[in-house]
Amino acid sequence: MQVYSRLYYKMSEINLVIYLIIALFFIFLAVKGVFENRHKIKNNFCVICASISLTWLVLLSLYLLNLFDNVLVISLLMGMSLTGIYYLAERKIGKINKKFKIFRLPFILTLIIIAYYILTLENIFNSILVIGSLWILFALIYFYNDAKLIKKLLECCKE
Repeated sequence: MQVYSRLYYKMSEINLVIYLIIALFFIFLAVKGVFENRHKIKNNFCVICASISLTWLVLLSLYLLNLFDNVLVISLLMGMSLTGIYYLAERKIGKINKKFKIFRLPFILTLIIIAYYILTLENIFNSILVIGSLWILFALIYFYNDAKLIKKLLECCKE
């Protein structure tokens, strides 16, 4: 009976998280509509991204206050935000200079290390050294300008 109770609690917990995301989605959608209609501005605000980000920020705050203990849910939502940031940055950087896309690996690993630190507050000095070294390596490749290697790095994610 205790296993069932714990399983039901966890299922209820994820349902509450989903309900929160749904509620925030419709709130942000309404707010976005008001701003777009009243201010006649182009609004690049992603309602789904905002809903998920605010949800994990609230859950992280509750976690740090020992009022929420499901780190798995927080990390899943953070991962979604990291992916969104990655694709947004890739799209923006691609418009500036396609060659900057060679920094995709160090960029996404930097985001992962930041999220990991936020969740664990562990000492990440060694990780910072590795990521820093990777950034330096990719910068050297960028400035060395080896066309074949850069082409391979740029096409690493092609379908």
